[in-house]
This record gives sequence, structure tokens and C-alpha cells, in this order.
Amino acid sequence: MATINKTIFEKIPLTFGVNLTDEDDRFDCAWFNPIFENKIEELRTAKKSNRKLTKLKVVADVNGGKRLPKGTVMQESETSVVPYIRATDVKNLKVNIDDAAKITKDIHQGIQNYQLKKDDVVITIVGTIGGVGILEKEVNVCDFTENIARIRTKDENVLPRFLLHFLDSEFGKMQTERFSVGSLQYKLSLQSCRNIEVYLPLTNDNFDIGEQKKILDSVYSIFDKVEIHRKTGQRLIDEARSIIVKKIGLPLVEESIESRIFETDLEADPFARLDTLFNNPLREKLLSILGKYPNKKLGKLTKPQKENKIAPTDYYRLVELEQIDENTGRITEVREVSELGSAKILLRNGSILISKLQPEKGKVVIVNSEFDGCVGSSELIPLVLDSGEVSAEYLWAILRSDYVLKQWEYQLTGSSRMRIGPNEINNTVIPIPDPKLQKEIVEEIRDRVEKSDKEFNEAMRLSGEARNLFDSLLLG
Repeated sequence: MATINKTIFEKIPLTFGVNLTDEDDRFDCAWFNPIFENKIEELRTAKKSNRKLTKLKVVADVNGGKRLPKGTVMQESETSVVPYIRATDVKNLKVNIDDAAKITKDIHQGIQNYQLKKDDVVITIVGTIGGVGILEKEVNVCDFTENIARIRTKDENVLPRFLLHFLDSEFGKMQTERFSVGSLQYKLSLQSCRNIEVYLPLTNDNFDIGEQKKILDSVYSIFDKVEIHRKTGQRLIDEARSIIVKKIGLPLVEESIESRIFETDLEADPFARLDTLFNNPLREKLLSILGKYPNKKLGKLTKPQKENKIAPTDYYRLVELEQIDENTGRITEVREVSELGSAKILLRNGSILISKLQPEKGKVVIVNSEFDGCVGSSELIPLVLDSGEVSAEYLWAILRSDYVLKQWEYQLTGSSRMRIGPNEINNTVIPIPDPKLQKEIVEEIRDRVEKSDKEFNEAMRLSGEARNLFDSLLLG
């Protein structure tokens, strides 16, 4: 077994027997472990007579999305108007269409059979398995990736939101965990999705909409509170991001149509970049503004982390990009794996991590002692502070500000997965206020982040309470 899900496997017995005459397609401990079968058996033997276990494929169509054509560039432009939903857009039981990447109508024409519509439920099936969400908005067109599966109800007596919450329940997640296979990366096949057993209220010969609504109403009385705490947490994060701008007092450049028009001399530089990101006049304007303030390039303030040798062990504590919260700039969880796959980096206390992939989202982390010795994704660049001119916390804050994120955005390269290189990161211009102002900035940001943490943690606690309530109401 190559990958270990700690939350599941820490609960299960170390030894158990299996029936070798079983005609199962798999022969691994995850598949045969009794905790999974016992959980489904709990549903089969529940006292509620008005409940029925049925395969997901009986009540819904389950279909995959479509990978974008090779070389597709996803970036904002006047022609990029069609949302393209990826696994990262499935969060907090919703499909986040507002912040989704956009593709052109021409690209859309080639994948137009792979679309989402209002009330479609999706589930992530590659990498982080079992994340679920629902598309709440009416959309004209909306395409989706092959890394998620679309679940569209075909029985009028089954509510999409009920399926959503079942898949997010302990019973649903147990099944997606069990069906997942892979070594370096988990995958959940579409066929396995279709075979997930769903526990539905029953009346006469039909599924009971009224009972489904009753259960959902009880659950949403809690989820309404969850949403309030999440919005408060996000407001505090937005306030934290604006503090640097207010304290330093530098103006920010504003985007316009004119900013996408540029000239270049190919005779002078035949290898010049011809994209609007790099040649955006606002890039030079931003650098000009920063140049009027005391500053240094990031490469003069930091140095590469030299210690990167990872000692062999039975299991490694792995931090990937998905485990870094772009709102708070903190590591949210660690996965335990027995194999690392491609090259990884060693995390050390005090190092600053910068994501090479989509750095403009602000995934910047200061590693604390809790994560010392973990292994990080090769998409992370570890830097060590090498100057007394700035504090580590100030550097963390400024690297997540618009002053820096805009610099990175203008220098992204790649097709569907835009990234930035070490050279561009080292050349990032960092404004350097006096130590007193740095301290004020850090203290105010820390105050907002700590308060937002409390709000997000309370939202998480209430989400767990709502899931437990759903499970208990389901069993009756």
C-alpha cells in the first residue's frame, strides 16, 4: 500500500481476516478492512424501515469532464469567457464559479459536451478524493475537468442537495475512500462512483422528497451559521491584505483595456515575449512606483535553503499545494505516504515557502516547528531569510500583498498550469519600511489573521456538527 490516509487508517484494526473465496477485483487491506463494510452494514441493518440503499447510478447519471487540449493557455482576456471548473474550485460544498479559470469560446467548442448546469453535484476523483460541491447558480456555459465527476439526478424524487450531503457524510466518505486506488496519487473511477451506495428515505414505492427536505432543513439551520462565520473570516482576511497598502502608502495600479495594448521591437529582440501579461504597461508602472520607495530584490534578502536531503523512512509527512490555505497562508493538514514519487523538498522551521504554481494566489508560508521535517511538494521554493533589514513575518506579509502578487502575475509562463521560476522570484522588488512600521504592519495583520482563524475554525466545527446531525437523522 503506497498511500496512507491517516484519518481513516488510525481507526482500523491492525490485523483482520479475509475470505479468499470472495470474488473481489482487489486484494489489498484497504478494500478488505472491516471498518468499511461494517459502516455500510450499519445502514443495511438500521431500524428505519422507510430507508433504502441504492446504487448512485440508479438515481443519477455520473459522467467525467474533459482535459483541455495540449498547450491551452488559461488567462483573463476579452475572449476568455467560459468558466472551466477544476478540482480546486470545489470547496465548502460549493462549485466556486466566480473565481474559476476561463477559456475561449473556440476551446469551449471542442469540449462543449462536458458541461455543468445549476444543481449539478460534483465530486473530485483525482488526488484529493471525495471533495463535493453543488453548482448553485444558473449558467449559460460552464465546462469541467476530467479530475471531477458530474452527478446529475435522473429521478425527480431525489434531491441533488440530499446526494451532496450524503456524499459528504461519514457513510459517503467511507465509500469514496474505499473505492480509491493508486500509489503515488489516489484515483476514483467513474464506475466506482456509480457503485456508491446511497441511503435514501422511502415512501411507498418512491423516494420520499418530504423526508429529504425535512432532514436538509435541520442540517441547514446549522450550515447557515457556518456561512456567517466563513464570510466574517474572509472579511478579516481581506482587511489584512489591505493593511500593507494603507500603511506603506504606495498607490496600486488599476487595470484597464488600454493596459493590454503594447508595442515590441522584434528586430531588436527576436526572442521577446508577446503575451499581454509580461508586456502589460502596468508592470513597468508598478515597478516605477516601487522604485520610489526604499526597496531591495528578494534575492538580496533571502538565500536558498541548502538542506534538502530526505532520509529514507517507512512513512513521510507530505505537504502539497492543496494543503496550503491561500487565505491565511498556513498549512492546514499533512498526509502520510510511503512513497514520494517525484523530487520533493525538506521543510525546515523558519523557512519561507513560495508556490511556483499559480503564485499570484498568495500561497506563501512560514514553516513553524510543527511542520519541521515534513516533505513538501516540488512546486514549492524554500527560502531562508538572509538579511536583518526585514523580519520573517513582514516578508511573509509583503509576499502575499498586491505589491508582490501583481509582479508575479505579470511574469507567469506556461499553458494550463501557469507558474513562475526562481529567477523571477529572486528579482521580485520588496518595499522596505523602517523596522517600527514593519512591526506595526505585522501586528495588525497578525490580529486580523488570528481573528479570521477563530471564525474559520468555528465554521469548521459547525460543519462537523451538521454532518453528524445528517448522519443521525439518516439512521433515525
